[in-house]
Formats: sequence, structure tokens, C-alpha cells
Amino acid sequence: MPYRFHVGFWSLLLLLLTAPQAGSAQSATAAQNKQLYDRAVDEINFRTMETVYDKLFTRRKFPVTLRTAKARRGFTDFPGRDDIKKLFLNYNGVAERYKNRFGKGRTDLEEFDRQLNSILVDANFEFFIRVLPRDERADLIHSLQRYIKQAGAQYNASEDKVTEELLADGAAVPPADVDAQPEEPITKPAEEAPEQPEAAAPDDLATPAAPQTRSLGEYNAPTHHDWLDYTLLLSSVASLALVLYLTLSVIPSLRTQINNLTAEPEEEELAAETPTAKQRAPAGLPADRYEDDEA
Repeated sequence: MPYRFHVGFWSLLLLLLTAPQAGSAQSATAAQNKQLYDRAVDEINFRTMETVYDKLFTRRKFPVTLRTAKARRGFTDFPGRDDIKKLFLNYNGVAERYKNRFGKGRTDLEEFDRQLNSILVDANFEFFIRVLPRDERADLIHSLQRYIKQAGAQYNASEDKVTEELLADGAAVPPADVDAQPEEPITKPAEEAPEQPEAAAPDDLATPAAPQTRSLGEYNAPTHHDWLDYTLLLSSVASLALVLYLTLSVIPSLRTQINNLTAEPEEEELAAETPTAKQRAPAGLPADRYEDDEA
């Protein structure tokens, strides 16, 4: 009985302490998967631009430090090729918006892989790599597909929804292309393979917009708490009060009862129950008296 009580008590206590942290853990997992997706998009964009640049400028090498869109905006090493420079700047701004395709609606592993692979069939991507020969385009796509599989292996599936929830949430899936309206169409590079068919520039390729600046007041805005925050706080306080009550009141009384049941009998009780030597001794025989019969 005491062993079962202790097991049940500690199980209940562990459940009460971990319940308030379940929601925050799931949010942290979703944020980690979004960061993984953004890093994968940056790597795909870098490898694509590196391949095209090295093909167009055989005596130069695309710097390995340009793995983010912000770093590539300041790259101007396009000697005598302003058209290629404009091509790269336009695609850099468009490719950065691929990150908007994941993080809203479904965020399971299937959607993670689907949105990364959709980059490889995007019209902007196909137009940008059309300066490459056919076999080099195929090699680039295959290498990016292998990288997408590696990124999917790092995905944390603890936040995945069950199949029924995914089916019910189908309407919340974001569209395959959420790019903003174009400001300026991308220009066709001059060094294009002659055997490639002529294709019009996609309408949604535009020059990168200037980064938006925020005022200091926006960063110092007060934090507002909703009912979920207060519910988690009350649950934590109730859990702490329950632990203190069980530790200071219930457990000591149970321990006292157990000790009373398992304690050895006192010496006085043993003495009362054990008969004395006087009680154990048999009653003495009457003394023999012999009287003379003589008168």
C-alpha cells in the first residue's frame, strides 16, 4: 500500500508540473522548424547563384560569404556586365520571399518538403538558371534535391498534427506562390545559350525593395498578456501549493501511521502479557502432620 501510494503521488506531481510547459515547448519547436526552413532557403539561393555566376564568369568565383540576401545585395563584382548585375539583384529580392511560403497554416514535415521542392519548379528559378546548359541545370536541381532531403532529416516532428487534423486544416494551407506584385521585370542576360528558346520574363520578378525601418517606440512597445498566460501562471501556483501541502501535511501523517503499525511492542506490554515466576509456580502441598495416637 505505501509503495503504490508513493508511485501514484509522484506520477501526479510530475504531470502537474509539466502540463503548463507543454504549450511553450510546442511553440519553441515550431520556431525551430521555421528557422530550419529559412536556412534551407538561404542555402538553396546561394548554391543557385554560385552556379550561375561561376558559369558566366569562368575566371572568377562567387564568394562563399554571400549566403544571405543582405550580403548579396552589396555584391557588385560583375565586370562590364550591368545586365547580369541587374539579373542577380532582381532574383535575390524575389528568392528571399520564398521564406514566406512556410510558417502559416500547415507546418508538418510533408509541407516542409513540399514548399522547399516547389522552389525548384518556380518560374523565377527556372528563368534564372536558363543560362546554364541542360545537363548543368539537371545537375544543379539534383544536388538541391539531395540538400532538401538532408534538411528534412533535421526537421523536428514533435509538433506534427495527426492525419485527421491535417485533413481538416486543408483550407489553411498557404498558396504555393505568395510573392508580392512585381515592381520591375527581370531583364534577360546577354550571355544566353543560343539553343535556348526565347521566353518572356516573369511578371513577378522585381528589384529588391528597400528594407523597412522601425522606430524605437515599436521595439519598446509594452508586452500584453492574454488569458493563456494567466492560466499557466495560476496552474503553476496551484501545483506549488499542492506540493507544499502534500510535503508538509499528508506525507508526515502517513509516515507516522506506518511507523506505529510497524513498531515493536513496548516492554510494559510484554511484561503484562508474560506471566511471572510466582504465577507460574505450582501451589505448595499442605504440610504433613502426624499425631501420636497415644493418649
